[in-house]
Amino acid sequence: MPLRRLIFLASLVLAVAAISPSAALAAAHGTNRPLTGTATGTTTLTFIAPGIAEATSGFTGHLSHLGSETGQDELTITATSANTFTYAGTRTFVAANGDEVFSAITGSGTFTPTTAQSTENDTITGGTGRFAGASGTYADTVSFIVVSATTTTETLRFNVITEGQISY
Repeated sequence: MPLRRLIFLASLVLAVAAISPSAALAAAHGTNRPLTGTATGTTTLTFIAPGIAEATSGFTGHLSHLGSETGQDELTITATSANTFTYAGTRTFVAANGDEVFSAITGSGTFTPTTAQSTENDTITGGTGRFAGASGTYADTVSFIVVSATTTTETLRFNVITEGQISY
């Protein structure tokens, strides 16, 4: 193939790639990267009305692209039957260097008097530092064990597995 034709074809491929929608998305919102990891933590429920609780969680773990991380959740949990629940709220992940990732959380699960299981489909809504403007989605699979309970509060330990993607 003559050199002139090779240069023309290479230039054409680069021009098409530069104006493609995926190139525009990457420029505006970063590159999609896998987001996987595990964490452990503690959740404290405060029952505010029959079938409704406010929850705060603190956790530590490791997530790809954040490394060692800590974080917290603020949730509202609603019992939907004698052994099922839904919840919604916000989460903040804090990377080892202090950069943060923010998420909107929605989930549902089942519970017994001593355990609970839930799944979440969460949306990354932004961040700070290298995660400013971050976006993406991830799913969490969570297993809880009740540590203590009173008539107004409950404390649970949990393990979580995270799988999804982040763009920044």
